[in-house]
Amino acid sequence: MKRSDWIRVCVQLLLFIVFGGQALEFHGNPVTDDILKLTILRQNIPKDYKIPVRYIPREEGGMCWVKLNVFYLEESLKDLSHKFGNISTNRKDISIIIQMLQGSRIKMGPLDPIMLDFQCHYRDERWATASYFDYVKDFLTETQQLKEFSDDCDPPPCPTPQLPTTTTATQLESIEKDFSFQVLERSLLSLLFIPLLAIIFLLVWKVLRSRRNMEDRDQTRVEDGLFAAAEGGAGPLDADVSET
Repeated sequence: MKRSDWIRVCVQLLLFIVFGGQALEFHGNPVTDDILKLTILRQNIPKDYKIPVRYIPREEGGMCWVKLNVFYLEESLKDLSHKFGNISTNRKDISIIIQMLQGSRIKMGPLDPIMLDFQCHYRDERWATASYFDYVKDFLTETQQLKEFSDDCDPPPCPTPQLPTTTTATQLESIEKDFSFQVLERSLLSLLFIPLLAIIFLLVWKVLRSRRNMEDRDQTRVEDGLFAAAEGGAGPLDADVSET
């Protein structure tokens, strides 16, 4: 090969490296670009908003953590997207994340058997906006890094419900003290109630008695007035009788 041909090949290779690399850099990584949308969503949604999510912690899901959570995370994002209008950019960005999850879920194969095995380990919580989208970001990042999704996962034992503890002697003694105190308190209230009732009865009796005395006094005054009027009218009649 001639020297000029070598120079031409080197120049073309150099141009390809420079301009081809810039073109690839300009195009960007679609996965990274989609994950960056989470930052925009995180800023657009109020910080105090609580987003419901059903999940299994990483320490309980183990190697199957992604397979166990992909379906319920997808459902959670669908519910969140319905909070926005059809033309909202937030709804559009969430739809892109949902499509990524759906594509990964199809590659995982059937999920029902393993989800049933871990059924007792799912938790229902409401997370603040920042915590929720941190979880989504970690989930998407790990999903893209996995080459294959493991099925070899043994669920840990289901959490046992807390049984009521047996009543100890100390608890029985405390219950007896509380009961005795309640009885004593009621007895004291009864003793205080009897004098109070007597005072109320006495006040009512005095009011009724004073009212009765006033009525008797008024009745006496009326009778005295009528008697005086009768005596005043009888005087002239006696005078007429004496003149005749």
